[in-house]
Amino acid sequence: MIKDIIINLIVAFITYLAATIFHNRLRIKIWLQSLLRWNKNIRLSCAYLFQIKKDGKYLLIKGNRIEQYQPVGGVYKYYNSFNEIKSKLELKNESENRFYENGDLRLITKGKYLVKFLDWFDTKKNREITVIRELIEELQPAEISVEKLIKNVQIEYLKTIKEEIKFSKHFQMDEQKIFNIYEAKIPSDMLDTILSSNRYCFVEAEEIERLCCTRNGLSKKISETAKYII
Repeated sequence: MIKDIIINLIVAFITYLAATIFHNRLRIKIWLQSLLRWNKNIRLSCAYLFQIKKDGKYLLIKGNRIEQYQPVGGVYKYYNSFNEIKSKLELKNESENRFYENGDLRLITKGKYLVKFLDWFDTKKNREITVIRELIEELQPAEISVEKLIKNVQIEYLKTIKEEIKFSKHFQMDEQKIFNIYEAKIPSDMLDTILSSNRYCFVEAEEIERLCCTRNGLSKKISETAKYII
C-alpha cells in the first residue's frame, strides 16, 4: 500500500516536471542561450503587429526604412519610470542612426540581464500597453480620422512570439525579438479608404509564406515578420 502511494507520487512528480519543462521549453532555451552570452551584447526589440483581414487577405504597408511590405505595427515605448530598471540592467539605447527613436524598446543588453528583462517586459509595467498609437500613425496616410478609427476598430490580442536569439547581420550582434500580435477588426468601408493609398496592399497567405508578391508587374519583398500575422 505504502509502496503504491510512493510510486504514484513519483509518477505524479515526473509528469508535473515534464509538463513544466514542455510548457517553458522556449524560456529555458533562451535562458541557456543567455548563459552562453553572459557578457556579450544582445539587441532587444519589442514590438506589436496587427492582423488586418478582408476576404481572407492580409493588409500590409510599405516600409519607410526598408523597401518591403510589412504588417501594420511598431515598437513599444518605455516611460520615465523605467529609467531605474534600465540603469540596474545596464540597458543602453540603440544608436539613433539606425532605427531608434526616443523611448523605443529597442535596447542593447548583456546576456546576464536578458531573463530579468524578459520578466520585466511580461509584467507590462513602466511601458506602453495600449496599441492604438501605432495603428493611428500607420493608417494616417489613408486620411482616416483618429476619432473614427478609435470608435469603430475592435482590437483583440492573439498571441506573443519570442524569437530565439540569433545573430543579426544588419546589426552585427545577437538579437532577441518579441512580437505581440493583435487582430484589428476594421469596417469594410474604412478598409476601402485605406486601399486608395498606394502605401497599402492586401496579400494572400501564400504570398506571405513566399515572402514576395507581385504588384504592377513587379516583384515586391514581404518582411519575414509578416508570417506572424497569419
